Amino acid sequence: MRFVIIGTSAAGLAGAETARRFAPQATITLISDESHLPYSRPLLTYLLGGETTREKLFLRSPEYFRDWGFEALLGTPVTRVDPQAHEVHLADGRAIPYDRLLIASGANPRMPRIPGLELEGVFTLRHLADAERLERHLAKARRVTVVGAGAVGLKAADALSHRGLKVDLLARGAQPLSKVLDPVSARLLMEALQRLGITLHLHSWPTAVVGAGGRVTALALNDGRELPTEAVIFSVGVAPRVEFLAGTELSGPDGIPVNELMGTADPDIFAAGDCVLPRHLITGEPAAFHIWPAAVAQGEVAGANLAGAGRRYDGILPMNSLSLTGCRIITGGHLQPNTPEGEVFEELDAKTGRFKRLVFDQGRLVGATLVGEVRHAGIYFQLIAQKIPVKELPCDPRSPEFHPGRLWARPLPGAA
Repeated sequence: MRFVIIGTSAAGLAGAETARRFAPQATITLISDESHLPYSRPLLTYLLGGETTREKLFLRSPEYFRDWGFEALLGTPVTRVDPQAHEVHLADGRAIPYDRLLIASGANPRMPRIPGLELEGVFTLRHLADAERLERHLAKARRVTVVGAGAVGLKAADALSHRGLKVDLLARGAQPLSKVLDPVSARLLMEALQRLGITLHLHSWPTAVVGAGGRVTALALNDGRELPTEAVIFSVGVAPRVEFLAGTELSGPDGIPVNELMGTADPDIFAAGDCVLPRHLITGEPAAFHIWPAAVAQGEVAGANLAGAGRRYDGILPMNSLSLTGCRIITGGHLQPNTPEGEVFEELDAKTGRFKRLVFDQGRLVGATLVGEVRHAGIYFQLIAQKIPVKELPCDPRSPEFHPGRLWARPLPGAA
């Protein structure tokens, strides 16, 4: 049996290693257009801030592919998948045959359609090559603008501030992380940004990158201002890397639809990670959320099913974890209840800035946001994922006497 895996990041590696465990004799080929050893994408902002080193980014040793018996085709972009011929075509002209294929190709950063993107000093921060190019440019820059106040944009702004640079951060809406944070959490986050010296521009968006002599000098904004800057980092979302599936029926513009086995419309092709549309754990609807642990879990299921194990993926629980200097936030699940009977419980310690927000719907915990004190986030998310009615818990999360440790005083409903 020959397995081919496109992608060597979270989902691809998890898929390959799980497939190896289930099929020790299988031939497993991993393909990546990046020539590096597998690395941790979430650590790129920490590399930017000088909090880790390039060497510590890498997830596996140089002997990894040999030790696991994998054939590695690195630095070789995929140009086309031919499901009828069971072949993956590469940019160098080779065609790699497969019996079963796992697509874990990830996503690429989106860019706005504005003039000036070709100027020196325009960056994204998705791949290691982006970080290395940005690092070379920052040696000559003192003022940087980050466009997009999502998780990556916020972490990048924090890292740049940590280096002593003047940082402007643009948010399209009325607050950072507008899709996942309530107003109280957002206010605490904005106060933290202010303490870091980051200038946050709300309701602001670039209409053009302005330059002189081929280099960035400013951003033209939607409100008519011109914001001086020496570098621009765009962090405005990602798009699935599925261009090599053109002409097949495997993918739409938002990603590859998959079933609970992480299988696609082709019975011999599976998919996992940032390129797919898995089911939302609570709603059951297809949804694109780009979360590293979820990509690993999907890759494990897909890898097992390459070998015919019949594993199932329960669905993705949207989560965001943000750790800035002096501010930690973890949020996941629903931001608001879906029914009028739902309830939002909030608990704010104004002195310490600690905040807890729990969302209940139909008698169950469906969302949680923790600011400052985040140690028990995993327990809340476990309650959400297991969909346990609050009345069946040993103690109510809204009670002043509640402590997550009390949940384990006796087995949870449904626990083995």
